[in-house]
Amino acid sequence: MFTIRSEKPRRATGQPLNETQRALVEKKLEILRGASVGFTQDRLLHIQEKDLKSWTDACVDELRREITAAAPSHIKIALIDFRKLGCVSLQCFPL
Repeated sequence: MFTIRSEKPRRATGQPLNETQRALVEKKLEILRGASVGFTQDRLLHIQEKDLKSWTDACVDELRREITAAAPSHIKIALIDFRKLGCVSLQCFPL
């Protein structure tokens, strides 16, 4: 199950991330990888105020793809973007 909730308009599909956004996604992926013990534990990830302007739906989609590729096959992942709160929720469910 993949869920995204955002009140900002979606970025056009297929538009590549810029360098800043790619670096931000990679940084957040590494934080979640360590904090969630291999994407098996729920975590709340804060997006710093200085990064919020660069954080888009495309960033969330890319982070979701990266987590899905790295997560164990027996874990179902939900990644929910709470843009107004400046955080992303990772929820891990055993299958």
